[in-house]
Amino acid sequence: MAIAKIPQRKPGVPTAEAAAAKFIGGAGTKPPLALEDDNTPGRKPVMIRFDPVLLARVDKAAKRSGISRSAWVQYTLSQSLREEGDD
Repeated sequence: MAIAKIPQRKPGVPTAEAAAAKFIGGAGTKPPLALEDDNTPGRKPVMIRFDPVLLARVDKAAKRSGISRSAWVQYTLSQSLREEGDD
């Protein structure tokens, strides 16, 4: 039987063990708002047009936060409205 080399991992791609640890570490924590993209009754899909440069910044921010673009936009808008006292 031949011994196979361990495949090279791409830089920045977490291992299965790291992904599992991150998932387990977040268990039991409740996000401040609903941060999941879903088809929950009462939610309405909307279409918004973004400048490509701004959209790229939104995508980077969402990725850093570990949430979807839609969740990031919802969270950020709700925070802004809360700061204005418009809840």
